[in-house]
Amino acid sequence: MKYQNIFVYAILAIGILSIPSLLESALAQTNSTNQTSTQNQTSSQNQTMSKDTQALMTMDLPGLKDTIANAKQSLANGDTEEALTQITDVENQVLLLKPQPSFASDVQKIKDSISKKDVNKALDDLTKAQTNLLNAETEMLKAQVANPMLAQNNAQNQGDGDGDGDGDGDGGGDDTN
Repeated sequence: MKYQNIFVYAILAIGILSIPSLLESALAQTNSTNQTSTQNQTSSQNQTMSKDTQALMTMDLPGLKDTIANAKQSLANGDTEEALTQITDVENQVLLLKPQPSFASDVQKIKDSISKKDVNKALDDLTKAQTNLLNAETEMLKAQVANPMLAQNNAQNQGDGDGDGDGDGDGGGDDTN
């Protein structure tokens, strides 16, 4: 009888000691399920977005819009060399995107129009590219309102690649007194 009591107490002690482990396991499984659900939701949201929006979500959209606007302004002011430089910057950014946005081919047409001195056509094509960007941005904002996790994922994808100088080691401070 004495050994039976010891056996029962040992089993109870093991059971009590294993409770925290079981709770951690259950919590981890719950978190895994929640993450999978969020990923599935984000994935299905991405599938309903246009190809342009999916591509542009990974880049600095305000910077791209500013570059196009500056190119348009330079072209309107007659500075075709500056406009070509800015359009080439846009082209380099857009060509790296996967999947390619629909206006990627329009960028080459804009460069051709500028080189042929067809300023009106180049301005029209730049306006068309701006419209495509605004449509994609609107679609992104709608998706972010519907799914706030998408906005968080988008911010993580972009990182600090916006070129604003934060943490870029430029030594702009007056650290050496």
